[in-house]
Amino acid sequence: MAIILFDLDGTLIDTRALVVPAFRSAVRAFSRRPEPSDEEIVQTYGLPDEEIWKQLLPDEPAAVRRLAFRHAEAYIRREMYRHDVLLPHARDVLTELAARGHTLTIASNCGRVYLDTVLDSQCLRPLFTRPLCLQSVGGRTKADILAAHFHRFDPARSAMVGDRSSDVEAARAHGIPVIGCAMGFGDEQELAGADIVIHTLPELLPLFPAGSARPVIGRR
Repeated sequence: MAIILFDLDGTLIDTRALVVPAFRSAVRAFSRRPEPSDEEIVQTYGLPDEEIWKQLLPDEPAAVRRLAFRHAEAYIRREMYRHDVLLPHARDVLTELAARGHTLTIASNCGRVYLDTVLDSQCLRPLFTRPLCLQSVGGRTKADILAAHFHRFDPARSAMVGDRSSDVEAARAHGIPVIGCAMGFGDEQELAGADIVIHTLPELLPLFPAGSARPVIGRR
């Protein structure tokens, strides 16, 4: 059976309604900069946490950026337990893929607290095997997360599903197929290197029939 590695934001979840006010609150609390626009915040999705706060608070020292990150993290964690942040059909698609015998896991540029909060608040943890994030592997890029996964999983049976260029680049670095998610935060250019681009999560189901060890797609 296949190993399916999922990104989180823009692939399985949409936390804009929580993240935008959380980031604005942190900027207000730790900087005199004007509050970032929705677009400026959304452009940081998919980046490592350190890079996010370098963009949002470029003039502040690293210690202040870390405080802002913790402030936003606490806000998001609290609110995520009060909201359903799953994209349409996410739970049903994941449940069906697992029922078909495929192994599902996570490869996200987020931190451990965020990953655990998503899995537990949205009741997803039983569906995933050894979910990893950038912080949990001590890495710098998503390719580092995949490298950690491949200490356990066979890359020859693996495929990446994500919405940003970092997902495409990580998959290409390891020579595995990548399925781009147009419903996420990456634009057409970011997903140009994907093997196939989907617009809804149910489109994954024909790509991973029961008994398949690789997605049923051809390289474009």
